[in-house]
Amino acid sequence: MRRKRKGQRPTRRVVSAGGVVLKGDPPEVLVVSLRGGRVVTLPKGQVEPGERYPETAVREVREETGVEASVLAPLGRVRYYFTVHEPEGPVTVSKEVHYFLMRHLGGTPRPQLTEVEDAFFLPASEALERLSYPNEREMLKRALLRLRARAKKG
Repeated sequence: MRRKRKGQRPTRRVVSAGGVVLKGDPPEVLVVSLRGGRVVTLPKGQVEPGERYPETAVREVREETGVEASVLAPLGRVRYYFTVHEPEGPVTVSKEVHYFLMRHLGGTPRPQLTEVEDAFFLPASEALERLSYPNEREMLKRALLRLRARAKKG
């Protein structure tokens, strides 16, 4: 944790990786839900020491959802900020998430209940409406474009 200028709250940097896991044609996307289903998001989690971003994405998808997936291509990264309230006071978290286009290899979604409430596949068109965060909707759009481009190549 580091402090910025005097009078500003402490900040913490967190780096995560996650995946846009697609299966089928028309494609379905793997999502998780939180907060009684009010938040629908892509699976993601913190990078562990010595881990590369693609490895984190594969591990987090498996841990949060029980689904096995492989990385096809990077999609980009997003950064956002939020506040957590700790005993010492509020801390601003700067979170950077690296996303990957991923292919479903197997497994039926089953949520890791200590982290998410549910895990399921949605038709991509429905996921574009239901994902809670604009930056994740953008990652899904990128993934669908990449998938189409890959299909045209081969």
